[in-house]
Amino acid sequence: MQEERLTLEVCTHDIASCNICYAHNYDSENADMIGARVDKLYELKIGDQVLTLCDKCLDRLRERLAQRFGAENENKASGGQIVLFTGTEFTARDKLGQSYRYRMIGAEVTHDGLIRLLNLDTNFLTYVEPEWFRQRKIKVIQKEAT
Repeated sequence: MQEERLTLEVCTHDIASCNICYAHNYDSENADMIGARVDKLYELKIGDQVLTLCDKCLDRLRERLAQRFGAENENKASGGQIVLFTGTEFTARDKLGQSYRYRMIGAEVTHDGLIRLLNLDTNFLTYVEPEWFRQRKIKVIQKEAT
């Protein structure tokens, strides 16, 4: 029987850290230590490669995969969610009725998981959390250039 070459399991190592943001599952006396203390890490095994990920980075990976592979059927497959690729232009209307035009620049691979946008009305870059999108009505103006 052939071994599964793609798995996702809870990390069982006593000392481990996320390969992206360096979150770690152990206590340390080192005050300068990079990364947050987390209770759980995951091991994503792809062939012979193993990535250790925290909850936040695993969620970011899931979001990135959904963006790449779910764009064609975004409204059907993802329950009405809109998938924004780098370069996509859209409007965002907040609860007060203010509407601004943005261009998706990309997601930063950081521990905060911020998304970089260019405000096309003011020509300023801004960084937002994923929650920012849930608090606004998003309408795609122009898909990314192919």
